Amino acid sequence: MQGQLMRSYVMQSLYGWVNRNLRGRKGQQGFTLIELLVVVTILGILAGIVTLSLVGLTTHASVQSCNQEYKTVQAALDSYMANNNLGTLPANTHTDVNGAQVAFTNDMTGTTGSVALYNAAPTAGSPNYTRNGTTQYFYTWDQFGRITAIGSNAGGAAVAGCVTK
Repeated sequence: MQGQLMRSYVMQSLYGWVNRNLRGRKGQQGFTLIELLVVVTILGILAGIVTLSLVGLTTHASVQSCNQEYKTVQAALDSYMANNNLGTLPANTHTDVNGAQVAFTNDMTGTTGSVALYNAAPTAGSPNYTRNGTTQYFYTWDQFGRITAIGSNAGGAAVAGCVTK
C-alpha cells in the first residue's frame, strides 16, 4: 500500500510540474484567443504568398506550349519540303495560286491544308511529320513553308505572347 501511495504522490508531483511549466497556470486548458489569432494570421500570410507565386504560371505555360508547338509544326513543314524535294508548296483548293495556306488550320492531315503533315497510315513514301492529326493552335504559312501567323481559333484570334520567328 505504501508503494502505491508513493507512486501516486510521484505522479501528482510530475503532473503538477508539467502543468505549471508547460501549460502556464494550473488548470489552464486549450489555447488562448491570442495564440489562435497568431496562428491563423501566419497561415493567411503563407497562403497569400503561395497564391501570388502561382498566378503567372498558367499564362507562362500557355505561351511555352504555343512556342513549342510552333517549332514542331515549322520543323514538320521543313521536313515535308526536304523529303519531297520541294522549293515551294503545291497549290490546291485550300491555298492561293502560289501554294500559301490562306485560312487558319489546325488540321495536319491535308484535308483543309496544303500539305499532309500527318498520315493515319504512314508509309515510307508518306511518313508522319507531326505526332497528331490536329494541333492545339491554328496556323497559316506561305508557299515557301514558313509559318506566317498563329491563331487560337480558326478565325485567327491572336495568342498572347506567341509569335512567329
